Amino acid sequence: MTKKAADTKQQDILIVDDNNLLNQVMCLQVKGFGAPLVRSAKGGRQALKMIKERMPSLLILDVGLPDITGRELIAELRRNPLTSSLPLIVHSTTDLSEEERTQLKLGTTRFITKATAFSERLAELINEVTK
Repeated sequence: MTKKAADTKQQDILIVDDNNLLNQVMCLQVKGFGAPLVRSAKGGRQALKMIKERMPSLLILDVGLPDITGRELIAELRRNPLTSSLPLIVHSTTDLSEEERTQLKLGTTRFITKATAFSERLAELINEVTK
């Protein structure tokens, strides 16, 4: 299988996942697509702090976080005009219902399951949300 490169040359991508192994693998994968800066957070509060310190060009977010949920994180980002249109890729263990997807939208938003997050589909989604 060939890796399809994402157009990531000027991007700062923040990956939020509390599963340390998945977080590391996703960071390596996105770096492999050519992203110059890939940061990671293990929880929602840490992600909010990192976003406040430096605005990413893309947020890749796990829905189930230990401290605050993905929904709570997105609600917080929606309240701030500077972050309300942040491009977002939501990844979860299962397919989300339309209602759940509506609750999780931010800027340009795409959804992916963790089963397919480690494939060429992730590069395609990065390209879609950051154009």
